[in-house]
Amino acid sequence: MALNPAEAFLLTRIDGHTPWAVLRDFGAMSPEEVDLALESWVSTGLVLLDAESPESPPAQDIEVAKPEPPPVERKTADLTCIDDSLDIDAAFQQQILELEASLGHASYHEILGVERDSEPRDIKKAYFRRSKQFHPDRYFRRNIGDHATRLDRIFKHIALAYELLSDPTTRSEIERSMECEPERASEESAARAESAQPDAGGGYRKPTRMENLERLRRRFKMPEKALVERRFRARQFNDASREAAAKQNWLEAAASARLAVAFDPWNRDFKEHFASIQADVHAVRAAELLEQAAGAGAKEDALRLLEEAIHYRPADAALHARAARLALDTGDKDRAREYAENAVELEPEAVSSQIILCRVLRRAGDPEGARRALSAAEKLAPKDPDVLAEQRQLRGK
Repeated sequence: MALNPAEAFLLTRIDGHTPWAVLRDFGAMSPEEVDLALESWVSTGLVLLDAESPESPPAQDIEVAKPEPPPVERKTADLTCIDDSLDIDAAFQQQILELEASLGHASYHEILGVERDSEPRDIKKAYFRRSKQFHPDRYFRRNIGDHATRLDRIFKHIALAYELLSDPTTRSEIERSMECEPERASEESAARAESAQPDAGGGYRKPTRMENLERLRRRFKMPEKALVERRFRARQFNDASREAAAKQNWLEAAASARLAVAFDPWNRDFKEHFASIQADVHAVRAAELLEQAAGAGAKEDALRLLEEAIHYRPADAALHARAARLALDTGDKDRAREYAENAVELEPEAVSSQIILCRVLRRAGDPEGARRALSAAEKLAPKDPDVLAEQRQLRGK
């Protein structure tokens, strides 16, 4: 049977775990085309089904062959580690301890604080929000004790969650792995039982064509041979990633690690390896982007490259301030304000951050906000030339 690329991609996702709703929305085919492909593959035997007949009454609990999920270790936060003498308050220390304790069992969606059906832009916003809060660089030169190690571990998981959920292919695989969780499987079984509708006589009416198709969607699976092949490919990609990492070819290592997770999203070793190389991957990619931004001819191009670099260095206040200046130069006051506020939030004691916020607010027609930012800068460095220049601007001189 000849398959086009979209059909071939769809077929690789059929393994008895992925919710059909996810497959219908994966983008390369319309939901109607996906339905037609399923019916065709079932009729020709390309996709195998369990022996249960679709004409029989709906089962109370349909068993689907799934790989056994690894045991989940659920930890509780040790709040005795809170130390009032540190340079971060007790409430934030508690957040750190609770988030670290959840890493072993929380889903990637939970780590980012997003819903499972979140849009890509919401995932990106959540990543930046989490990064600004938990990135270790934000607390550089502060006395945070053992929380430095905890923040490093937390941010690695945040970065990994974003890398996997922001890519459509790996996100699909991750959401498939969530279907293997025992609690989720039980909830879905209960939902299926509730959906069984008796007829007026107390028995079960013959299901319609669409109801039959919906029940088939819950029971399709890929032959075991194909699953074995996927796991074999995953090991190959993981080995290639480790070999590239040993040579410090970080971008190549990341590409192979991502594919390893895509082909076998239940393997903890593959995920941990991917997380372990993210810092090096981000450093290399950020350096490349900053070099390109420095050589960009147009300010719009420089801003675009700088914004991508911020993705890899989200806690760098200087980069946010630089992006704010570029956005202001290009006339994009909204983006300029966003980056200036980020810079102040990340490094409130940096005069440059307060000055760029003052400048952005002044040009945006918010003199009161500009004065507040200038006042903060004056307290930090009253004789700074940029501070004196902004004083003259606000006085209209």
